[in-house]
Amino acid sequence: MNEPDRLAEHAESIVEGHSELELYLNRPPHLQHIPRIGYFCAEFAIAESLPIYSGGLGVLAGDHLKAASDLGLPLVAVGLLYRYGYFRQVIDDTGYQREAYDRLETDGVAVRPVLNAQGAPVVIDVPFPGRTVYARVWVAQVGRVPLYLLDTDLADNREDDRWVTGHLYGGDQDTRIRQEIVLGIGGLRALRAILPSDAQPDVMHMNEGHSAFLSLELARERLASGAAPTFDDAVLQSAPHLAFTTHTPVAAGHDAFHSDLVEAYFSGYRQQLGLTHAEFMQYGRRDPEATWEPFSMTVLALRSAARRNGVSQLHGSVSKEMWGGVGLSLQDAPPAVEMESITNGVHTATWVGPDMGSLFDKQLGAGWRSQPDLPSNRKDLARTDKGALWSARTAQRARLLQRVDAMSRFEGLGGLHPDVTPEKALVLGFARRFATYKRAGLVLSDPDRLVRLMDGGNRPLVIIFAGKAHPRDDPGKLLVQRIVQASRDERFKGRLVFLENYDVEIARLLVQGSDVWMNTPRRPQEASGTSGMKAALNGALHLSELDGWWDEAYLPGMGWALGEGLPEDLVGEAHDAAEAKQLMDLLEFEILPQFFDRDEHGVPGRWLDCVGRSIHEMAPRFSAQRMVREYAERFYSPAGAAVNR
Repeated sequence: MNEPDRLAEHAESIVEGHSELELYLNRPPHLQHIPRIGYFCAEFAIAESLPIYSGGLGVLAGDHLKAASDLGLPLVAVGLLYRYGYFRQVIDDTGYQREAYDRLETDGVAVRPVLNAQGAPVVIDVPFPGRTVYARVWVAQVGRVPLYLLDTDLADNREDDRWVTGHLYGGDQDTRIRQEIVLGIGGLRALRAILPSDAQPDVMHMNEGHSAFLSLELARERLASGAAPTFDDAVLQSAPHLAFTTHTPVAAGHDAFHSDLVEAYFSGYRQQLGLTHAEFMQYGRRDPEATWEPFSMTVLALRSAARRNGVSQLHGSVSKEMWGGVGLSLQDAPPAVEMESITNGVHTATWVGPDMGSLFDKQLGAGWRSQPDLPSNRKDLARTDKGALWSARTAQRARLLQRVDAMSRFEGLGGLHPDVTPEKALVLGFARRFATYKRAGLVLSDPDRLVRLMDGGNRPLVIIFAGKAHPRDDPGKLLVQRIVQASRDERFKGRLVFLENYDVEIARLLVQGSDVWMNTPRRPQEASGTSGMKAALNGALHLSELDGWWDEAYLPGMGWALGEGLPEDLVGEAHDAAEAKQLMDLLEFEILPQFFDRDEHGVPGRWLDCVGRSIHEMAPRFSAQRMVREYAERFYSPAGAAVNR
């Protein structure tokens, strides 16, 4: 093709893309009579170029916005613009994780300042002890959903206050409480400053407890306007406007602040609420009489919101037991409001690979993209040509292995083993935050047996790890080091790989290219685990503890369940040892034989039968559109009706 023809084709593709975007933005909403929603979260993963996320919570929040845009929900979102993001993972010569921080320059990413009627940047004020902290507001457009991001890096602020939005989860307790004041109180003030009165949210959704100070600002507004005579009355009036989602059954995942720190930051603000220090602290304590207990953001959210949920059926049950008795007693509330369950989902169009996407387009038509939560849009999947399915899976596996090989060679590790080819190798993927309860090292419990399984001649197995430990989680860093050192061990070299600096791009490659997705948390400490949903969408079969979403999704013949059939009295190291053996047995006697049972064309027919059934069952049930529909129908609409009453 000559240059003019290439330019003409490029111009035509731009016009087509613009037309498709116009159609998308002007498409009528799928759901009617949904109230306006404000969605608050400490992190959002919407694109690799905007690194204001650390992991699963941010990815989930980003998928929530994308699905809300697809469905046409009247939703706006609020977060923080972290100038130095989370961190860039650097692995040193010993395999130990180090943290590096890169400054985010706003002129290089898809954000723009929000301007007022006079054309000046919108800046809001947030009350801090003895001073005011100012935050500029930026907006990132996520389809039809605006994401407003607050930034305290302003010359009018004290030097230490400019760093409030410096790092995501990188500071001490003092930094954390400042960030959560800006997110909750400042976030609501930002919406009041930006949106006209007839566009203000009717319902506020607090995604995790980081934004729970929002509830105090709602109550303060009602007191200041005279709508409520006391703080208790203001809380009861605000509660129907509030929904709260908790994301972790692990105690360390719930922010709590010492009494003295709370008083230092809220002594003046609480007086506007008409509360003594003791009364204020009671709203954040599980036991109001326990003066030693810190102020919990989760407890504050539970005492403020009329609707609250866990993120899987199992997590909802665990959270109900964990937080039983903490909450409001509302006259108009339904009796079962203590804790509900809305299982997470993933945004299909974001996570499906290009080759599987093309296969779905040919086999299923366009419906799987626009309405991925409808099972009818997957009904023809069982009749998919196995050769075509295997070709799509092989292409995505090849893309992953090519990247892994290149990264391995760049790090001086020699690349993948020659046996590991896209047409033959089984890829076992494991990628998540490296917390010890997630047991990333379980598959290394019997290294001699693993070496034998990997060195299978005509049955090559490659295991790919990725993930970061929290900067202050030393045991998690040691776990990273253990995996990295194993990847450098001559016995595993070229067959066991650790990918440095796990991010959205690497996550996409891994979930699209893996054949088996491994998840090994200690039950019931995994709230949901959405990475497995993304892998299943792309045709990976799930090998997981019966925890989080897998507890409700697992069906024999569509994956494997760790822990199933083990004695219930096994605990601690004995339980870990039993599950490690079960994991290796499944690999040796079920997974590898089935994957390498090929026909004369090299196609694993039985394996692909399981893949087809898995996609058919899992993709609609665990899509973000299904999740957001549930929030709309079970939380947002009833909340809007309650507000109107």
